[in-house]
Amino acid sequence: MSFAGARRGSILLETVLATLIITTVGVSLLALIQKSLVVSYRAREQMTCSRLAQSGMSRVKNMDFYRLFAADSGQANYGLWPAYPYKAVLDGFQTSLRTAKFDRFRVGVAFMRRDISDANGNGMTSDLMPFTDANNDKIDDYDSNIRYFDANADGDFYDTYTSGGRTVAEQPDTHIKKVTLDIFRRGRLACSQTELVSLEQFTGDPNPSSEASLALLISAPSNEAFLYDLQTAARQAAWDLPISKPYPADVARYRADAVSPLTVSGETDPLATVKLYVGDSGELAAPAADASGLFSASPAAVSSALIEGTNILRGQAGKDGYTSPIAQRALILDLAPPVIDSFSPAGATPNRAPAVGAALSDPGVSTTTTSGICPDVVALKINGAPVNFKYESGAVVWIDSTTGTVPVLATGTYSAVVEAGDYAGYKASATWSFTIQNVDTDHSAPVVAEKSPIGMAPSDLPELSVKVFDNQSGIIPASIVLKLDGAAVVYAADIGEHYDAAAKRVFFTPSSPFESGSTHVLEVTASHWATEPPEKVTSIDSWSFTVP
Repeated sequence: MSFAGARRGSILLETVLATLIITTVGVSLLALIQKSLVVSYRAREQMTCSRLAQSGMSRVKNMDFYRLFAADSGQANYGLWPAYPYKAVLDGFQTSLRTAKFDRFRVGVAFMRRDISDANGNGMTSDLMPFTDANNDKIDDYDSNIRYFDANADGDFYDTYTSGGRTVAEQPDTHIKKVTLDIFRRGRLACSQTELVSLEQFTGDPNPSSEASLALLISAPSNEAFLYDLQTAARQAAWDLPISKPYPADVARYRADAVSPLTVSGETDPLATVKLYVGDSGELAAPAADASGLFSASPAAVSSALIEGTNILRGQAGKDGYTSPIAQRALILDLAPPVIDSFSPAGATPNRAPAVGAALSDPGVSTTTTSGICPDVVALKINGAPVNFKYESGAVVWIDSTTGTVPVLATGTYSAVVEAGDYAGYKASATWSFTIQNVDTDHSAPVVAEKSPIGMAPSDLPELSVKVFDNQSGIIPASIVLKLDGAAVVYAADIGEHYDAAAKRVFFTPSSPFESGSTHVLEVTASHWATEPPEKVTSIDSWSFTVP
């Protein structure tokens, strides 16, 4: 090719490249401009929508409190009745929305009250809680006086009526409503505003209060506390049993039996009567508050009504025809002490690194719902001295604090003691002994089993695991090595984090997923304590898996 021809080809290539660059830059600029326009449009939309929401909320808050209902402009008559007295207000707001190119609004109303009885058990008596009706019976789950009631039997709950000399709503009469105003454009929620609206802000009349006519606070028993019964010799002995570790100060438990009935105490209005119930029972007791509003009683009927397992204690104060919200406490009655069993090892063992421990449980007499084991008081002693241990999944196992796994023991006999207690205060202690034997000869090599994954893995980030054991002389924990694609991922330095001596299982989970379709090789090495014959001391096994 001549020089002139080459030059023309070069110019043509440069022209094509320049055109491509200009086109790419142009497209990018157009996309950036389009995105900027969209952002600007959404910002203006939000400003307009927020201004409309403020205006709409002002109109809603100026309605009569008893005529403030949930409404939706997408429904006929806003989901209300044709003669709704504030329909013109809603029409005016809808017109304002359409002028600004918004097509729909929705008013949501939640009935709120001050949780002065701490019915939700969060330790606060100043927070608001909504009308709660889990069983859909139109009655508040915490205060039976707050409910829907069709007083005039016209099939709706839009009216008011007079009760006790005051106006009462057919809808839950909480005197506080949480109102949410949602505005939509083209079926999309554009903005929303929520405010609390109360009856008193219009009338200025604070009596009766917005949430309840009377206050009631049950201070004891506390919510989610544990109850115990000492009427049998076994339970009394379990309660009195001395153990090494004290219970934490914040564990709340109360006695509830015929000899010492459950004490219920708290505060309400002076000289009010507090009716007590357990579950769906009828009235069990009605202690009276003193002139300061304090009450405390230990009615036998309340303790007699308790069942093993979960109980709901309810209280409601009453005075001069007014009542408080229902104060509710969830309680667990425990009637059985903990059980310690499944001692390991038992008798003589040739394994110099056995899993030394026991199983802990807290079974009930007639239910599985009990107070449960309190980990803070669990203790393990070997030859009379406390040792480091791990307690999880209902088992306590001796753990060497240096290696993080089961300790290597010298030959000889050992005495082990496990102490435990449940949250109800019952305690248990168990003692057993075991002997470590010296075994020099073992003709069976360590066994490798339950390899996982093998073949196709269940996911791109599977747990890698394998069982290694030796029933003759036991596995040396420090000898275990697990390799992934030739690299050691479990070895002596971190064996404590990846070896469960009780389950005889080695496990490891990679820090990041494998590549889809990739194949990987696992290899495990383990040795036992016996030294003869030498060819049986160590086992090495490998397998592969593929990532889906």
